[in-house]
Amino acid sequence: MNNSTVYKTVNNGYSSIATEAYSNPSQPSKSAQIATSFGYSAEQLASLPAGTNLGLSCGNPLATANLHPSETMLDLGSGGGLDCLIAAKQMLQAEPLPTGKIYGTDRSSKMIDLARRNATESNLPEGLVEFIEAPITKIPLEDASADLVVSNCVINLVPDEDKPKVFNEIYRLLRPGGRVAISDLLAKKGMPDHVRNDAALLIGCVAGASLLEEYRGWMIEAGFQDSDIVFVNTNADLNVYHDQTEPLSCCTPKQSCGNGPKNVDRLDFNEWVAAYQIYAVKGKGAV
Repeated sequence: MNNSTVYKTVNNGYSSIATEAYSNPSQPSKSAQIATSFGYSAEQLASLPAGTNLGLSCGNPLATANLHPSETMLDLGSGGGLDCLIAAKQMLQAEPLPTGKIYGTDRSSKMIDLARRNATESNLPEGLVEFIEAPITKIPLEDASADLVVSNCVINLVPDEDKPKVFNEIYRLLRPGGRVAISDLLAKKGMPDHVRNDAALLIGCVAGASLLEEYRGWMIEAGFQDSDIVFVNTNADLNVYHDQTEPLSCCTPKQSCGNGPKNVDRLDFNEWVAAYQIYAVKGKGAV
């Protein structure tokens, strides 16, 4: 698939998920099971408005991000607002009250609408969380404006040709000493064309997964030092996405999202991809 087809396929698929969640807000049991299997607590999920957890996670980037209430956080591909709202609640538990800011960005206007509604229902202080409609390759924020950049199973959805732009944006937006905490699926091996070109598997976060060394190379090219980058294989069982009855999940999209779920249903996700936590720090002397 060419880049425009990839973006259109992804946007249509996730916009469809957002539309359904907006119209029928709920937290399907499978979505909760997926989130808890990747490190979210039942208490965290229960504190969120229905329709926030869409079952799209492949990790919990906030688990070891050490977000401070005075910091600015940016979430790349914020979806229904899961990580942004959890981060906001973490900030509000601190003393004194937070002086920081949380931004979420998503290219899907439907996801932005859903996230804004979820933020309103969370009764957060005005201005603490802001959602911006924008691609993660070009974010309308000033240089060096973020202390922490997180992302949860989103960068794999960007075409390989544009992935370097994502890491360039991350590096541009981070302050010196700023941190990266990404959850993503990485490929264990090269994928044949029938996997790479399957629309359902693309939306399902499998077909677009990159090899670890490709990912590391893009981060180094953006400016991160190799010694400041860490990849941790969580060894999570990705077949948790199977047997999904509700039309929500990173690896089980709706039929309307692509070529139908038959290819997804028969695929052993663990054969092709692994869930990683990716950490990096922008050097304090970096520009």
